[in-house]
Amino acid sequence: MHLIRGVGGTEVVFRRRLDALKLGEHGINEIEVEIGGMDYGFTVNGILGMDFMMRTGAILNLKMMTIECGTG
Repeated sequence: MHLIRGVGGTEVVFRRRLDALKLGEHGINEIEVEIGGMDYGFTVNGILGMDFMMRTGAILNLKMMTIECGTG
């Protein structure tokens, strides 16, 4: 169990190492994730961190609200 702090306050999370994490056709092997309850008053299925986005070469298009990954 770990305590993390962010803009929304403090949360307790569990850290786990995954063999792989995929987004569509692209993904990475060996990544550590933090798992916790996310009750922000709206639906959130997960948050992709910079570690995942950098390792996959992700490109965010905020105007179109899309993400593309370049490696896998």
